[in-house]
Amino acid sequence: MKLSEILKDVRTKSVQGPVDRLIRSLRYDSRRVEANDVFFAWKGEKTDGHNHIAEVCDKGAAAVVLDNPDFAAGRGPTFIEVESARRAMAVMSASFFGRPDRALKMSGVTGTNGKTTTTFILKHLLSEPKVPVGLIGTVRYEIGERILPAPRTTPESLDLHELLSQMRAANCRVAVMEVSSHALEQGRVAPIDFQVGIFTNLTQDHLDYHHTMENYFEAKSILFTNLDRKENPGVAVINADDPYGQKLIRLLDGRVRTITYTLNGLAGTEIEAREVSVTVAGTEGTLRMGTEIITFSLPLIGSYNVANALAAVGGALALGIAPRVIVERLRTTPQVPGRLEKFASADDVTAVVDYAHTDDAVRKALTVLRGITRGRLIAVLGCGGNRDAVKRPLMARAAVECADYSIFTADNPRNENVEVILDQMEAGIPPSAYHDKYERLVDRRQAIAHALALAQPGDVVCVAGKGHETTQEIAGQYHPFDDRILVQEFLQRRAA
Repeated sequence: MKLSEILKDVRTKSVQGPVDRLIRSLRYDSRRVEANDVFFAWKGEKTDGHNHIAEVCDKGAAAVVLDNPDFAAGRGPTFIEVESARRAMAVMSASFFGRPDRALKMSGVTGTNGKTTTTFILKHLLSEPKVPVGLIGTVRYEIGERILPAPRTTPESLDLHELLSQMRAANCRVAVMEVSSHALEQGRVAPIDFQVGIFTNLTQDHLDYHHTMENYFEAKSILFTNLDRKENPGVAVINADDPYGQKLIRLLDGRVRTITYTLNGLAGTEIEAREVSVTVAGTEGTLRMGTEIITFSLPLIGSYNVANALAAVGGALALGIAPRVIVERLRTTPQVPGRLEKFASADDVTAVVDYAHTDDAVRKALTVLRGITRGRLIAVLGCGGNRDAVKRPLMARAAVECADYSIFTADNPRNENVEVILDQMEAGIPPSAYHDKYERLVDRRQAIAHALALAQPGDVVCVAGKGHETTQEIAGQYHPFDDRILVQEFLQRRAA
């Protein structure tokens, strides 16, 4: 493909060199650049791609797209100055791969909590025999029958459009994906025209990046304001029970078709769950979709999983799935990896692994588990290093307030000292009220083993924070570590 074809939808500031060059591939990693590639350079949080321009020139790059014209060497490649190389890469990647997003019905799910569960449920609701549905999210990427590990929730735009092109080749008709606030703000999902945008909720998280909740909300809202198109407009599915959901409804102001859902009986909503009852086996209730009222069962526990299911129901309705088909498929929803994922011992101890890593998510998970706990509720959790430190004391307080006993431990320490993280967590706990309701154990494996050794028949142990993750990041190294494997190992030892 010629450079001119790839550039056709990009707003350029200046172009130095020919645009009739044949392009082999697009790259944002200088180490992977080969002759006749296009290299994208921007200043990131940790490294500056501009510093690698001389290197890619030596490798025979055909073009360099850059933010900073001071690095244009004037030799070899065509230098293309743009406002944002990262955003330009999204547009050029879409063109390079032949706009695979237009061959798919694109559904994007955003929010602080519930994105993964909602995407898994929606994928299940949309799945038809011999018509595969693509999935992109925190746990994994699915391309037809192929399952790939997920390095990040929402891939960089170049990787994203390559995945979408593979989905098109695998005859997928629909792609369901988690869309993070970072991806929206950085333009990673541009220029995709989503047919459906789903908003689950907004609670405090990622303030190390967004700084304020207002900035965080504005980043999330990009997915929905982009649904307002003259041609092929999208549908917004919004949690009406969430204050930021209400704010989003007001922001859209009727310009976008909106399907709202509620667990709290709010009037004027299109989807509502009523008479919900939860057992250790799952959830049952009555589902109203427009004027149709049908009983439903869901093999997932917790009211917030019902909310996630309602979000998925809204997405399925928007894409034309009939209400009675939706209810039938809800009944066979698979368990979501690391999202209130249940394991049991032979002597009646239940362990649940959950990805909860905000105070709101911890509180909700433990509240759900309290409802199915006959004995004591024990929590194991830590806070990730090099991430939002403001939530650490809030998470610890949520744990001691909602569980009978808590063990604070490492999560992914990254480049921080675990003891310092635990000190910050402990600072959120009033010293007199809860001094006998928690302890600290730096080693996560030991903490999980200790919690399951403390448990008695009828107790529930919630291991929170890492969920589906299979590694633990310490000082730049990734070590094999899976909460789910450890939980099963220690539960089996109870029977020995």
